[in-house]
Amino acid sequence: MRTMRARLRQEPFLAIFLAPLVAYTLLHPHQALRYPELVDWPTIWALAGLLSLTTGLKESNAFHHLARRLLARLHTLRGLAAVLVGLSAGLSMFLTNDITLFVVVPLTLAAGRASGVGVGRLVVCEAIAVNAGSSLTPMGNPQNLFLWHHFQIPFAAFVRAMLPLELILLGLLAALVWLVFPPRPIRLAPEREAPGLRLPLLLGSGAGFAAFLAAVELGWAGWGLPVVLGAYLCLAPRVLLRVRWSLIVLFAVMFVDLHLLGGWPPLARWLEGVMARGEAGVFLAGLASSQVLSNLPATMLLARFTSRWPVLAWAVNLAGNGLAPASLANLIAVQLAGGGLWGRFHRLALPFMGVSALAAWLWLAWGG
Repeated sequence: MRTMRARLRQEPFLAIFLAPLVAYTLLHPHQALRYPELVDWPTIWALAGLLSLTTGLKESNAFHHLARRLLARLHTLRGLAAVLVGLSAGLSMFLTNDITLFVVVPLTLAAGRASGVGVGRLVVCEAIAVNAGSSLTPMGNPQNLFLWHHFQIPFAAFVRAMLPLELILLGLLAALVWLVFPPRPIRLAPEREAPGLRLPLLLGSGAGFAAFLAAVELGWAGWGLPVVLGAYLCLAPRVLLRVRWSLIVLFAVMFVDLHLLGGWPPLARWLEGVMARGEAGVFLAGLASSQVLSNLPATMLLARFTSRWPVLAWAVNLAGNGLAPASLANLIAVQLAGGGLWGRFHRLALPFMGVSALAAWLWLAWGG
């Protein structure tokens, strides 16, 4: 028990989501048998595989060497931030926001170690960037993919509808980078002994990453995960010891919490009443419910009550840069960075969401 309490103190966000689940279970113990059905297991398998493969890439020291090469060409903190935040926004349009973070955040952490510069704010801005960049395309994030299929929207029509929002978000993202990161010089920290590149682990993890992404796209993550874990267990067991498994537990607990909350009849009735008030109601419901339910479950719930999919799509994408649970990408970014960034995340993300939501609503009300 002492070990469990110490672990929960190290993982405050896991404790926050675990507490209501424990309370609900004590009140309704017979419901516990349903919990496995409420977990989105394909997402859990995908996250576990990507987290293992990213850890393998990190243990190969590839991020270390790539970060030092990057820093050799970028000489200011603002320049480094512009490149990594821009890379996050660009990749997230096609790789999805969560997968992009598995690539960019380890590189950012390696850059921080190589330069001796704290990169907490940079990781936060990368989380904001992937939420912004992924808004443009159907494959950018799970809620867009759901809306695309649910309303049978042509690809080009979806992108056209989201383009004004994307331009608003990218403009504000550029302003955020300029305001938050000064043009302060950064230099490579000297190394007494550079860690050697573990080429077999790099090649194996890189090939595995690409193959596992293909498996995820084909819906085969549940088959691919045992292959990934088995390969590391036989060839590089140390990698599995370094994986942050608490992130997987956090997501499983979150799925149960969010499903239970989303199925609460008073909440569904309230949302239906709000959305009956027209575009403003849909916009408000999308923003507000995503803060509580996360934007994918909120989108799935709200799509029952409206045919105004562009307004709903704008709202739930904007909502990702609000409270941390509003987007699973936020939790991935902060947990990959080792936690401890929740305060900084909200100090940047909440104002960003407020300004971007105001600009987006003005566009919808008068310009759209």
